Amino acid sequence: MAFKVVIKPEAEQELLEALKWYDSKEINLGSELYFEISKLIDAIQENPNLFQKRYKDFRITFTKRFRYGIHYTLEKDIIYIHAILHTSQKSPK
Repeated sequence: MAFKVVIKPEAEQELLEALKWYDSKEINLGSELYFEISKLIDAIQENPNLFQKRYKDFRITFTKRFRYGIHYTLEKDIIYIHAILHTSQKSPK
């Protein structure tokens, strides 16, 4: 089954801010974060039930290098990405 991925505007904004911050620290570091996030979104799209529910219907999976969590829900055949947060940030409500 092919799952459609919808990235909520808030999650997209969080990612853009993170990419900008990492790029300000070191050239191409933002690109490395983007690549890791993209691979994780691909894994979610391939098998969204692989990752454990953490609260309510939200599932979270984490990057290895950058310590970011992708918070998402699965509704029928659509994956909604609600947040892309560093592990030191609060989860969305």
